[in-house]
Amino acid sequence: MITANPWAPQRKRTWLSDRWGSLACKAVWDETSDVRTFLLAPVDGARIAHTPGQYMTFRIEDGDALAFERCYTIASSAARDGAIEVTIKRQQDGLGSSLMHDQLTVGKTIEAFGPSGQFCPVDDVEARYALIAAGSGVTPMLSILRTAADRGIELDAIFIHVARTVEDAIAVDELPILQRRIPKLVYSVLPSQGADKFRLTGDVLLRMVPDLADRTVLCCGPTSFMDMVWETSQSAGVALENYFQESFDFASGLEAEEVSEDAPLRRITFVKSGVSFDCPEGVNILRAAKDAGVAMPSSCSKGECGTCKTFKHSGEVNMQNEGGIRQREIDRGFILPCVSRPLTDIALDR
Repeated sequence: MITANPWAPQRKRTWLSDRWGSLACKAVWDETSDVRTFLLAPVDGARIAHTPGQYMTFRIEDGDALAFERCYTIASSAARDGAIEVTIKRQQDGLGSSLMHDQLTVGKTIEAFGPSGQFCPVDDVEARYALIAAGSGVTPMLSILRTAADRGIELDAIFIHVARTVEDAIAVDELPILQRRIPKLVYSVLPSQGADKFRLTGDVLLRMVPDLADRTVLCCGPTSFMDMVWETSQSAGVALENYFQESFDFASGLEAEEVSEDAPLRRITFVKSGVSFDCPEGVNILRAAKDAGVAMPSSCSKGECGTCKTFKHSGEVNMQNEGGIRQREIDRGFILPCVSRPLTDIALDR
């Protein structure tokens, strides 16, 4: 009997990022005591084109309950497009991460949407970077560094990772290897607990990165951590266009909204995909999209995490957020569809 050669190329097409598809779990391994990496490949052998720092939205089944969605950053190199790696920390009271850890085993499949997001300014490889992460916020930074190593990019980067302990730091053993492949990489792993605990403050950050003002800053971690890095960067003179951050995953549900039957309908159009649907005034755009069967990346669904952040080309919305978007982003035209209710027809960059 002739069987397929597992070493031979199996790619048939490009994975379509604007619709749901099936990924098969090919391997699973533990990074730390509570962090696990999953190697996921399209069941049809398609290639997943993505840029460093993007994320995927996963549809997770909870037994007999309805499926829900969670977003996780792609941690693997964008130069390796036959599969992706997502590295997930089991969060206390985190249903999504717990189910991923407990149920996603080799041979299982999971529905996914994306890749989505634009965290890394990939077009400017000549820039000097400061990659600053805390906890599992390190995953987009690892994708950036792994991509640079695989593509032979001489990335000038200072990488700072704050972890609970050195043993809890994800991929800590890989950093010396990455440094050999990226000679200009300087990295520090800082434990926040234990005998050798180290507190990263604004003053300390400036001592570790004295030329911070001249670097492109990428930050990911808890909100208070990102606030500190943002304030320090602004005080140091980092240009607005040179500062990027990515929020953590949050867990929540998207509840149905009651609306008057005579509420006017507003047309929501996704410019890139050409998809359109109606959204009554008084209903948030994310809710209307899901009711219309249109997939949109989302996580907290209440304006906290920033996962659904989208550029608005035209139209007016009433947006009441809970910190998932900065005023500077709003000024540039971004909205959070999960807490934005249309006042006119809306065109979004999707």
